[in-house]
Amino acid sequence: MKNITKILFAAALALPVIGNAQNASVSTTPENRNAVIEEWTGIYCQYCPSGHAAVEAAITDNPGDVVGINFHSGSYANPNPGDPDFRTPEGNIHDGAFGPTGYPSSTLNRKIIGGAQLYHPGGSNDANKVPTIIAQSSEVNMNIVANLDVTTRQLNVAVEYFYTDDAPSPANELYVAVLQNNVEGPQTGGSTYNPDAILPNGNYNHQHMFRQMLSAQWGDAINTTITGSNATVNYSVTLPMNINGIAVDIANIGIAAYINDGTQTVGEVLTATYTQPTLTGFPTSDEVIFNSALMNDVFDCYLAAQTVSPTATLQNWGSNAMTSATITYDVNSGTPVVMNWTGNISPGISEVITLDPITFTPNLGGNTLNVVASNPNGTADVTTDNEGSTSFTAYPSADAETYTVTVNLTTDRYASETTWDITNGAGTVVASAGPWANLAANGVTVQTPVDVNINANDCYTFTLYDSYGDGINSGYGNGSYSVEDGNGNVLKSGATFTSEDLGLFKTTSDASINEVIFEEVSIFPNPASEVLNVNFSTEATDFVVSILDLQGRVLASQSGSKNVTFPVADLASGSYLVTISTENGVHTESVVIK
Repeated sequence: MKNITKILFAAALALPVIGNAQNASVSTTPENRNAVIEEWTGIYCQYCPSGHAAVEAAITDNPGDVVGINFHSGSYANPNPGDPDFRTPEGNIHDGAFGPTGYPSSTLNRKIIGGAQLYHPGGSNDANKVPTIIAQSSEVNMNIVANLDVTTRQLNVAVEYFYTDDAPSPANELYVAVLQNNVEGPQTGGSTYNPDAILPNGNYNHQHMFRQMLSAQWGDAINTTITGSNATVNYSVTLPMNINGIAVDIANIGIAAYINDGTQTVGEVLTATYTQPTLTGFPTSDEVIFNSALMNDVFDCYLAAQTVSPTATLQNWGSNAMTSATITYDVNSGTPVVMNWTGNISPGISEVITLDPITFTPNLGGNTLNVVASNPNGTADVTTDNEGSTSFTAYPSADAETYTVTVNLTTDRYASETTWDITNGAGTVVASAGPWANLAANGVTVQTPVDVNINANDCYTFTLYDSYGDGINSGYGNGSYSVEDGNGNVLKSGATFTSEDLGLFKTTSDASINEVIFEEVSIFPNPASEVLNVNFSTEATDFVVSILDLQGRVLASQSGSKNVTFPVADLASGSYLVTISTENGVHTESVVIK
């Protein structure tokens, strides 16, 4: 087989980098085609995540047979200030040539399917698409081998092809592209249309993102395409540290290669292949790097002690697989927890580790989780990049002075995207509303205010949602909202947000309350040890029965029944309160648990 060395100019270098020949091994036995899905997408494209999910399903369901490439291009990829720019010059040219009129859009082996070359990638798994492609015989087989030096960032790629049959055209084009997986960033519609890609911090995990071509923009010429034609083409490039400010993470690089039977947008892709480079050049055999940590914000009206399991992302930067490490962490420099982690992380790979639970009492406002990783494989860590911290917030709650709150909402043009709910301390939804009808043009609609009855001494969360992810005041009408108590005090308000906005509120011990006297209330047995029965008679149509401790915390509640039984065997012995809350007020009785 002949060997061709491709010379590339690396963006960060003044001199060309010439690749070394590598060994590749391609089958000479006829095989079926592999599918390649070239997808155009953007971070502000609401329905693009549905395409991402479908392509990912095609790749997962057909191991080794499907290659995905995501080009971030077009108006939906044009970032607002502060958002990442995932576009590339080559990707923009690619978009302009194929000319998608909507996003997401894609091609499947550049074939004309149903009279069109472009289609919505959400249909990739339809019977006439990926299943049909990968069942066809291919005229050419491909194999790809790559290695990437973690110190010099030099990437070497060898692509080998062998024609087992004559290609339809006498000249083909070889495309070789650098992709990047696990790129964190925003994505409109992600939580709705591809929730599996949502990271614990709420960001989106982008896959198969196009970064640059190793071949020419429209491929490198293959001028002999008859049975038995073959070659190995080598590429070498030094990867930049970033592209448009987006870090090029060498541990998440992938290489896609495919052969087109035509020129530019004309012709069909005969087959494709994909690989992730073997990482080489590690400075030591055992090394752990701290990448990041995550602690969720705290939403607790009383800022009581919290017991949670944060996460930390560690990277193995040694040549050996990392099977153990020590992780030490604390909150606000308090009492540390030491976790002896075991597992298996390959060289260069990062892994998100769920840490053992840590108990702490948060400060109101800002808090800090500190993490130190050490002792990879039981040896001393030789670098200083193995510790870090992350900030999280404990949010305050507003105090309601009445037992009724009112939700006021003004929606923008796209009211069908907006909903809200209120949950109590147990996480039960006690009120909700939306969506509503859209307007024909930009503007606002003042929705009917909603009154919500709340219990004494409970913690409530109001959450406003926008399914598109641009809030209710982003250029389509000046939407806004507020939650107020019966005295007109604003407990939470806002207008500008993305996918959701929330706030906490609780009733105070001196809140205005109408004490209601029920003529027929029976609470038995009292004292109680196993169960506590509450029976009453009322003309009210909306009521909630609750058990509270003497600090006013709701321990259990039931609604809609005038005959309630609470299991109390797990409650500590002592005095408690039973409340019956209605739209007219609250009735309170004392009980004893023994």
